[in-house]
Amino acid sequence: MTNLFTLKAAKEQAGEVSTRNSKMPGSSFAISAKHCQVGGKLAQVAGSTCSRCYALKLQKMRPSVDMGWTNNYMKATRLISENPAQWARAIVFQINKAAEKTGERFHRWFDSGDLQSVDMLRAIVMAAELSPDVAHWLPTREAGIVKKYRATYGEFPSNLVVRVSATMIGDKPISGHAHTSTVHRKAESPAGHACPASQQGNACGACRACWSHDVPNVSYPLH
Repeated sequence: MTNLFTLKAAKEQAGEVSTRNSKMPGSSFAISAKHCQVGGKLAQVAGSTCSRCYALKLQKMRPSVDMGWTNNYMKATRLISENPAQWARAIVFQINKAAEKTGERFHRWFDSGDLQSVDMLRAIVMAAELSPDVAHWLPTREAGIVKKYRATYGEFPSNLVVRVSATMIGDKPISGHAHTSTVHRKAESPAGHACPASQQGNACGACRACWSHDVPNVSYPLH
């Protein structure tokens, strides 16, 4: 692998870190939602937290988005299988550049898509370890992958919050995980911290609860 001296090289190797999600601080990394494993099954289940998947709808409506996220999926899975440390370096190179651009040292994993394997989660942990001054948030429905990772490697670094998402709307937080998320209907009481985005232009605003180790569960209102 070549050294990373340019953003172009990093993107070509590892996939593209984005700063285009203006509703969230900092940067994000997305892959095709068509490759979600648990989420792909849940998308077919009425009342599940994936049954209204915005990412799949966006990929269907906008071919350029579909192509970009599919390319990210292909580049990430390929390089992680060959050289996970190189993938982590390429991603962190981009995350740091994004932080310089936005002034926000926050990164979200998977605003589309989800974990593909324990190896991918390990590579993401490597990226977090290489960027200790960046707060990383990883929402996932792949509880099995998270459990396998922890059994093999132990706990996550202090700057990475992995939130295991409930599978059904209105469900309680999944047990056995330090950080979780749920979805509540308007008439239901949220479990833990209620996401304020719907009250502030569907944006994070000053809230950083999703990235916080001090917030066990974030509950998102159904929309």
